[in-house]
Amino acid sequence: MTISDKLIEKSKEAFAVAIEIYNKPTIKYRVEGFSFFICNAWELMLKAYLIKRSGEASIYYKDNPKRTITLENCIQKIFTNEKAPLRRNLMKIIE
Repeated sequence: MTISDKLIEKSKEAFAVAIEIYNKPTIKYRVEGFSFFICNAWELMLKAYLIKRSGEASIYYKDNPKRTITLENCIQKIFTNEKAPLRRNLMKIIE
């Protein structure tokens, strides 16, 4: 199993947890919990995409190869049109 495959599996799990949290009305901070896990899911999925497209080095900062790029960086690299609805929606969730 490649690192990209592992990231996709973790992404699927984070998406599922986000939906589970959002659908539980008894959880007081469910919107915050949903936001955390949905952002995590997108970050993992986009990093897997970047690895497949450009190689593993593409998810690391050039000046700090031990640290991976942020979700915002992933979005900027993949969704280059700043007015694209998906990019705008993801940036709103991050806020």
